[in-house]
Amino acid sequence: MAEWTLTRRDDGNNDYGDRFWVAGPFEGTEVAQRFGRLFPPDAPIRVERAGGGEEAYTVEDLPHIRLAQGDRLALPGIPVAAGPLLYVMERLLGPEGCPWDKQQTPDSLLRYLLDESYEASEALVAGDFEGFAEELGDVLLQVVFQGALLPHTTFAAIAEREAEKLVRRHPHVFGGAKVAQASDVRQQWETLKAREPAHAASATWVYPALVAARRAGKAGVEPQSAVYQDILASLEVYFDKNPGKIEEILADAAWAVSESGRRHHADAEWALWKRVVDLQQGPQGAKKRISQNLGE
Repeated sequence: MAEWTLTRRDDGNNDYGDRFWVAGPFEGTEVAQRFGRLFPPDAPIRVERAGGGEEAYTVEDLPHIRLAQGDRLALPGIPVAAGPLLYVMERLLGPEGCPWDKQQTPDSLLRYLLDESYEASEALVAGDFEGFAEELGDVLLQVVFQGALLPHTTFAAIAEREAEKLVRRHPHVFGGAKVAQASDVRQQWETLKAREPAHAASATWVYPALVAARRAGKAGVEPQSAVYQDILASLEVYFDKNPGKIEEILADAAWAVSESGRRHHADAEWALWKRVVDLQQGPQGAKKRISQNLGE
């Protein structure tokens, strides 16, 4: 019914473009049923007639178009995998796109990348597989969004790199290596991973807020505020009066902090995370920059 093609731009230079062509004969209603829901109604499409000439339409015009033998129709994007999402993201970040989306940076989107991952995990653990599928879509949105904002890369490049990594780390599937069981695969993966160049920077402080705070405390970093000292002292009183109930007390105290944040329309988890980042990094550096730029 359709084919993906690589085309050279009409001006004759060496740039290439992606097209997804629908080749006639087809009734427009068939094309609309198959592809119409994947793109916004106002997305542009183009019909090239076998006898010459081009006609410009939008996706909402699909039911009224007829493709004869030799005619072909160019859709606004590749309609498989992440193609429709990539098209929508391009529009959102384009000249006539969304003001909020165009203001975002990879740093400001970090909280959403983390939040959506947690929500997907929640649905999976709850056994809500319909919800899990939906939340995976939200995670994919964050990957597409970040790929669109990062310099010197694209979503396609990210996907290609990951495919290459999977082939490289599965020589028992794509090469001549032999493994006996799953544990051997895991060991092989770690061995191959260790041979690859490490990332240039490390940011081990990006953990859930309580984990990050515990790690910071082990490193000797803690707030010096009166609030911190008073609450710490109060907890020690509760511990002394209720031996054997430390976990219960900690849980209720953490819950109380969360509830207080909710009542005052603040996110206690995010507030603690930013506080840890600030104290660990100080007024300079990438961590402080991220803390300042996080979208609220």
